[in-house]
Amino acid sequence: MPKIALDKKELRFPRTVIEPVLRAFSSGDTGVTMAQLLERLGTTEEQFHDPAFSINGEQMVDLYHWLPEQTRGRVDVGHLLRHFSATSAGLAGMAALSASNVRESLQVAVRYLPLMMPVVRADLLEDSRHCRFTVDITVDLGAMERFLVELVVSVVNIISEDVMSRPVPRTIHFTHGYGDSEQARRHVAMLEQVLGYRVIMNSTFNGMEGNAADLDTPTRSPNEATFSTVKRILENEVATQAQSRTFDSVVRHELIKLANDGRHPSLEAFAEKMNLSPRTLVRKLASENTSFKQISNDVRFRLARELLEKTNFSIKQVATRAGFSNANSFSRAFKTQCGETPVTWRDRHSRKN
Repeated sequence: MPKIALDKKELRFPRTVIEPVLRAFSSGDTGVTMAQLLERLGTTEEQFHDPAFSINGEQMVDLYHWLPEQTRGRVDVGHLLRHFSATSAGLAGMAALSASNVRESLQVAVRYLPLMMPVVRADLLEDSRHCRFTVDITVDLGAMERFLVELVVSVVNIISEDVMSRPVPRTIHFTHGYGDSEQARRHVAMLEQVLGYRVIMNSTFNGMEGNAADLDTPTRSPNEATFSTVKRILENEVATQAQSRTFDSVVRHELIKLANDGRHPSLEAFAEKMNLSPRTLVRKLASENTSFKQISNDVRFRLARELLEKTNFSIKQVATRAGFSNANSFSRAFKTQCGETPVTWRDRHSRKN
């Protein structure tokens, strides 16, 4: 199902995400100079070594592709992934390492992955026999999505292996695939070599699957005091990150995630989800010269355009998915918003492609 698209430049990732690149440089494995790296990122050495340094999504993908090309294959994505560990993952890795068992460690990932990758949503599902750690991307990132999913799942797998007191069997799953070419087979073989487990492509979910009983496996360095302290710091980071973003961007991001799940809440329902009164929600958005209706409409019409462009859904189906009660009201609103009917917009866009 198509999701609302987000440009790679709109994403920001902290230096933790490029920690493997930094470690590869410090180990002397790359044969690439720091000057070349800085030039590629368009930054200075002082900015690069600032703890608050971050890169956007376009820079991140480019970096992970450029380094293997620059080293003529001596340094590939698998090589970089091997440089991830619980200690290189910063405070989140420390929390995972000091948790009492695998379940607690994975719950750390569920809670704090968005600090590193805001468009990622993780979950831990378990029944009496099986467990799944699942990863979803909440917006449409186009070709970048496969790269990001593989990176996130791989990093969580590597860190969970790093913190466990004994190996735990599992399978790694991805919903995408690469066909049956030799290059595709090499890519899957590389992932299996790096991750140490069977990798299943074209699966029904992204993530890891194993036995529920293994979630009780102790970590190798449990420490309740450290775990509690680090979690408090991480919660402060979550709060700080939320405060650093404009309120309308927080509202927009939440509405996009809900819309991609087929949900379009009323102002009252959304205010309750945000633990605010409707009046406070309205006031905070008005202070930033916008409104819930304006943002909600923008999100719904962005989703409608994605569906018109990328699916063969009927206008009625698009209307329902975009949160309208019927096709007629959707068509009238779409024409007012976009200057033409949904049918005309779809036909014109199709002719361009």
